[in-house]
Amino acid sequence: MRPFALAVLALALGTACAHAAPSQYSSRDTDVLPGWKGETYKHVDFFWDPLKKEPFDDIPLPASKSWIEHVAWKPRVFIYHNFITDVEAKHLIELAAPQMKRSTVVGAGGKSVEDNYRTSYGTFLKRYQDDIVERIENRVAAWTQIPVAHQEDTQILRYGLGQQYKVHADTLRDDEAGVRVATVLIYLNEPDEGGETAFPTSEWVNPQLARTLGANFSACAKNHVAFAPKRGDALLFWSINPDGTTEDNHASHTGCPVLSGVKWTATKWIHARPFRPNEMAAGRPHDPYVKDPGVCYDESPSCSEWAARGDCEKNHDFMVVNAVAPGVCRKSCGACRECAKDDLACYNENRVKVGFLVYNASELAPFRPMV
Repeated sequence: MRPFALAVLALALGTACAHAAPSQYSSRDTDVLPGWKGETYKHVDFFWDPLKKEPFDDIPLPASKSWIEHVAWKPRVFIYHNFITDVEAKHLIELAAPQMKRSTVVGAGGKSVEDNYRTSYGTFLKRYQDDIVERIENRVAAWTQIPVAHQEDTQILRYGLGQQYKVHADTLRDDEAGVRVATVLIYLNEPDEGGETAFPTSEWVNPQLARTLGANFSACAKNHVAFAPKRGDALLFWSINPDGTTEDNHASHTGCPVLSGVKWTATKWIHARPFRPNEMAAGRPHDPYVKDPGVCYDESPSCSEWAARGDCEKNHDFMVVNAVAPGVCRKSCGACRECAKDDLACYNENRVKVGFLVYNASELAPFRPMV
């Protein structure tokens, strides 16, 4: 049996056991065997801090207890309550915010294109980019029982008012890594209304969950298996059936429109085989040179020459902007303007011209202080 199929089976068996407790066990037995009765999953240090490294080893654990809740069998959906801390969530947002760009979908020929089907802003954090990213990735690996090497880079997404991701499946195939078998979606904050993750063709494992979890769902999520974003919680669902080969069509899901506030998430897609193993073998990436989309400049002395011969149009991805980063000759191509010091309006205008988010630091305000 393939390794990821074994992991799938192990997780399914573990969850099944948690819901089949013999009645003779006392409450003290439950303390000895956390999770045996399904409602008392206790904090395990390995999940929360697999690698204690400076300078982040003093980050507090969640103030509330953590536990796993089974949501559905088709697809297999689980919620890990309090999977990350507020401090970790805030760190991911602050790390990603400067590079947040309009999200894309896979278009003709495999090229990334903007589409109203998906209207969020996003960016990627490299695997093991820093200590906090690394500890979260190890936590995901411990929960799914699939190594970090099978994970893609962490995608950070921000959904503003009315933004959404319509019904889609995550089963993208990579030539080397194979199909995505599972998704872990971590909620970094909570919108005031909307923004649920909904599975239109799924069924609750327990109808009572529709009343306890779905009491305040928006119209998009109502009458569906869904989960409202809660900061620190993580949603795990499997896109492949337990046989390890066939796709679970019930795993198609939607990111409902945000009706009030904003939503930030971190997504980990997990493949059947290691994803870009050469990158993992290289270890932690050095701090990359990050281009600032708000600052107007050319990176090459040849930019004016290239622009004069029409390369701004003919080689737009290189000269002006591509799917993930600003181009090298934005100034010569007239894609930005030089700003006076502290001219925030000009700075933000340059970001908008090449599709980057105007970041609002006040979005971090709802986070509770470190304790």
